[in-house]
Amino acid sequence: MENRPGMPFALNAYQLKILAIIAMLIDHIAWAFVPLNTIQGQALHVIGRLTAPIMCYFLAEGFFYTRNLKKYICRMGVFALISAAAFSFFESGGHLRFVGMGMIYTLFLGLLAITVRLRTNWPRPVQITLVAIFCIFSLIGDWPVLGVLWPYYFALYRGDRKKQFLAFALAGAAEVVYFIRLMALMQPSLWWLQACQAGIFLAIPLLLCYDGTLGGHRGTKWLFYLFYPAHLFILGILQRIL
Repeated sequence: MENRPGMPFALNAYQLKILAIIAMLIDHIAWAFVPLNTIQGQALHVIGRLTAPIMCYFLAEGFFYTRNLKKYICRMGVFALISAAAFSFFESGGHLRFVGMGMIYTLFLGLLAITVRLRTNWPRPVQITLVAIFCIFSLIGDWPVLGVLWPYYFALYRGDRKKQFLAFALAGAAEVVYFIRLMALMQPSLWWLQACQAGIFLAIPLLLCYDGTLGGHRGTKWLFYLFYPAHLFILGILQRIL
């Protein structure tokens, strides 16, 4: 796949994943130490919204690139469990209690959804029902529902970027409206605190620069898996001692 004409530059998968990791770190630092009701907090969370769309996109790409789908699913499942402890530790402010399963868990469910849709001959109603069940299970994870639907649609419409990003934008817009509306109902004067959710749309021009190449080296596939729980544990410790 070549970079689309008119785009100023090309980005490979490794470069985009590094951008996602940096955005994730910025986002989690902001959640830990920067109040959401500040300009700085809003700006940092706008940057942080880049992570989920990029990782969902490359989860779908990984489905097509992997040489062993079973190993891919098992790897996601194992790191989902490992990361759940780190996510809960971070979300609880450095305390040992269960809060949620984290992003890799939701991505794991997204991978299962793609597999059911594209690798089985089960009746369509059965496939759709299972995808809906995965969305329900994702409610205890980070980026619930969207973390399942985004990779699902990226895989389903692979090869047609217009359909990919239309589906992404519609699902994302529903999420933005939901959170702003929810905040408006809870605290009408502070509805704008959820405006940062619109940062997800900034991922579209970045993903349009994807040139279809992997970049990096063989070991880089482990970078996100390892960085995710490691940085959450460290930030959780810092929250506890600072």
